[in-house]
Amino acid sequence: RWSVHSSGRRWRFWLRSDVFFHDDPCFGGVPRRLRAADVKFSFERLCDARTRSPGLWVFWGKLVGVEEFHAVTARGERPAEGIRGIRVLDDTTVEFELQRPFAPFLALLTLPYCWIIPEEAVRFYGADFFRHPVGTGPFRLGEWVPDVRLVLVRHARYWRRDESGRVLPYLDSVVVRFLRDPKTAFWEFQQGRLDMLSGLDPSSVPSVLTPEGKLRPEFSHYQLLSVPAYAVEYYGIMLDTTTEGGRFSPLARSRALRQALNYAIDRERLIRYVLYGLAEPAHYGILPPGFPGFSPQTIGYRYDPERARKLLAEAGFPNGRGLPPLVLHLGASPRTLSVAEAVQQQLADLGIRLELRQASFPQHLALVREGRAMFWRTNWVADYPDPENFLALFYSPYRAPGGPNTTRFGMPEVDSLYEQALTERDQERRFELYRQMERRVLDEAPWVLLYYPRLLRLLQPGVRGMHLDGMDRLVLERVRME
Repeated sequence: RWSVHSSGRRWRFWLRSDVFFHDDPCFGGVPRRLRAADVKFSFERLCDARTRSPGLWVFWGKLVGVEEFHAVTARGERPAEGIRGIRVLDDTTVEFELQRPFAPFLALLTLPYCWIIPEEAVRFYGADFFRHPVGTGPFRLGEWVPDVRLVLVRHARYWRRDESGRVLPYLDSVVVRFLRDPKTAFWEFQQGRLDMLSGLDPSSVPSVLTPEGKLRPEFSHYQLLSVPAYAVEYYGIMLDTTTEGGRFSPLARSRALRQALNYAIDRERLIRYVLYGLAEPAHYGILPPGFPGFSPQTIGYRYDPERARKLLAEAGFPNGRGLPPLVLHLGASPRTLSVAEAVQQQLADLGIRLELRQASFPQHLALVREGRAMFWRTNWVADYPDPENFLALFYSPYRAPGGPNTTRFGMPEVDSLYEQALTERDQERRFELYRQMERRVLDEAPWVLLYYPRLLRLLQPGVRGMHLDGMDRLVLERVRME
């Protein structure tokens, strides 16, 4: 359980007393219970400059004392009290002090960067710790052959039980196989050598699924799990006219033109004929269906070529006349190119010329980050289940290259709504602030929204208890075989 101080800056957590780490040689044969000190150790290790964790951003600018701690550890030293904003009150109580209120703090703690590890394991294994992970989950690592297989073994001291009081997990072990070729993986699944298959090769989808996303009769004895991912695919637009990408861009100067592009794309056709049904059209807005804070009442963009033509004329380019070719930057993915070619044809029907330029992922990322792209393909996949994780992309202090706001979007009203939401402790009121923010962003059209990808898993008939959510987590504690 947890509590939040009325200031919104102090979060106190009471830990369960029946949570044990996996049995491991680092404990010398003695069962090891999770303690509040482990939380402090894990989070300080994350923020230690010598760890060089890519997850430093999680607490940077949020927890009191993180920047100071990072600077001291960068000199090879360590403050005696560690991070000032993390206090161990007793064995089962830990308190965090934030620099300023951050209402999504609880969601932030669900990130893998925040998983708790014991100091003994880090000291015992040293640089080899990544080969010997020790945690508290339902399975411990039994074997790992990189790029071949992973064997997970039941954690005998796992704390959770099912509704009847039976100890979880049900399975004694799980074997995860890494198969690079999705066609090979599907063949192995058909031979009964795999109980679960995550995803399908795009070229196999039409033979396995109907255009409506259902299993074809010859595969109907399998189980299909499919949900929209907590992700959105879109084309970003550079709005900053001081950058190389925005200096001569008509998109940066005309909201009507940006809106016209959004109305010009037939997303349902894209999904049916290019993506074989493995997506949902991005008709609603920035937040994907099923995501916390999502509202089906949010009005986004739907295919409306007549409205697109009117907006195109309003922007000063009737039937595309006078509009220079728009350069769309892409990564090297074949699917990305297929989608872009279909969009290119749809825009051509309105007189809009689209020039496609592909680059390697690092080159593509640099173009976008450095503001050298006018128009680019990208996506956003949720890091944690809170609307803030999506809407932070439109907060002007987070403009790239220092932050995730790659379009350089900026609107004082949107910034104000974002800041209000960070301090609002009532979830429904906070979500309403995000929805107001989303509506204003949609009207400015800094993105050309495309689709929300669908996740897919195929299961053998005897698999029970498998769950699939938009975060694509592999949760196996209640899975059983019949």
